Amino acid sequence: MIKIITIFIFSMILFSCNKETPPRERTQTQNNESTGNNDSSSDTDTTMTVEEVFSSSLVQDIMGENDDDDLQFYLEDQIYPLVSKSDKVTLDRISSSLYLLHYEQAGVKKNFIIQKFYNPVKDEFVFEKTETETDAARQFVK
Repeated sequence: MIKIITIFIFSMILFSCNKETPPRERTQTQNNESTGNNDSSSDTDTTMTVEEVFSSSLVQDIMGENDDDDLQFYLEDQIYPLVSKSDKVTLDRISSSLYLLHYEQAGVKKNFIIQKFYNPVKDEFVFEKTETETDAARQFVK
């Protein structure tokens, strides 16, 4: 009889310990997510260059797109050196291959139309920028 009681108590202790483990892990995972200690996001956030932050801010945060890596690379390499000292920069998508970049530098407003082309010979996307006098408000708001 004592053996049965001892085994019963021992099994209850093991059973209760097993039940408490998942909520602790879940709580720790939730705390990591809420404080930003998620391994995948903290690694990518700390290794981004200024150019990458610039391009991802325009493409992902302002335009709301997550999959146009070619545009992001173009913005990092060609556009960032031109607008790095600007007070304001924004990017509007006009069509699937046409973008309007507006920036303000030392009180002067400037605009670029950026066009995306596909080169079938090299199987790559290329971009061309053209300075323009029009901006999104003059072009589309009447």
